[in-house]
Amino acid sequence: MGGVGKTTLATQLAQHIHDQFDYIFWRSVPTVLSFDEMITDLLSLISNHQESKPKIHRVLHYLCTYRCLIILDDLETELDKLNLNYGRFIQMIAETNHRSCLIFTCRNQPAQISLLENWLSSVRSLRLLGSSEVAFSLLQSQQMLGTDEQKYQLCNLYGNNPLKIKILVNTIINLFNGDIKKFLAQNTLLVNNHLHHLLEQQFNCLSVLEQQIMYYLAINSQITITNLANKLPDVSKSHFWQGIERLYSRCLIEQKAGKYILQPVIKEYVMEHFQPQPVLELANKRKPGNQFPVS
Repeated sequence: MGGVGKTTLATQLAQHIHDQFDYIFWRSVPTVLSFDEMITDLLSLISNHQESKPKIHRVLHYLCTYRCLIILDDLETELDKLNLNYGRFIQMIAETNHRSCLIFTCRNQPAQISLLENWLSSVRSLRLLGSSEVAFSLLQSQQMLGTDEQKYQLCNLYGNNPLKIKILVNTIINLFNGDIKKFLAQNTLLVNNHLHHLLEQQFNCLSVLEQQIMYYLAINSQITITNLANKLPDVSKSHFWQGIERLYSRCLIEQKAGKYILQPVIKEYVMEHFQPQPVLELANKRKPGNQFPVS
């Protein structure tokens, strides 16, 4: 999920362990012009400017020679474009013995990482959910009016997502003079323009099937996984479970007491903006554009 603090956590980790490495290479992937450019820059750094061509086997050589920390932030942009170069690069580093470390942030876990994690002790992933402590501290930093209980209630309603809380704080200040109690008294979840845009980015990447799963979870929070599958009789079990797995990897659904559920603010968004449509066996593909038109 966007805004949960992946980049912040990676930054803090790099600051904490930087003295354990000879070289540190950080790239925000959306700003990189090409994969070859990224490899060239990396190789130039760790070779002390002795290499100037994008040769991956030379990168592996230096990763074995030196302790290098490579951080690729916001990798999903390239994975969503099916850029196989990044996937191969990650897999090659994972399967090679070396002295270095690769960290990347992504909204959804690449399939090869799930597989490698089960078989290689050197590969680990962290499913990053919202932090109640971080979300609460954001409210405290703005001196919002309200008890600690009300502040934690507000944080939980928005999944303890730091970015969502920051967006919400501005709205509560503007509309309710910073009074959390007055906001909670409205008994509704506010999805303002900024928050709508954040959620829209997430949902535009989903297939029709994945959107339909989200819809059924939104209208019936007590539905079992078996009953959910039965509501989609035209979809094979294989495609159904692929959809569930992908939604879970994107942190758009969560498991609780043996059931899959939605965060309250995500549920509110789906209920307000989703228009259900038939799901066909061949519809398990991404659709361009907004599948959640504003009503």
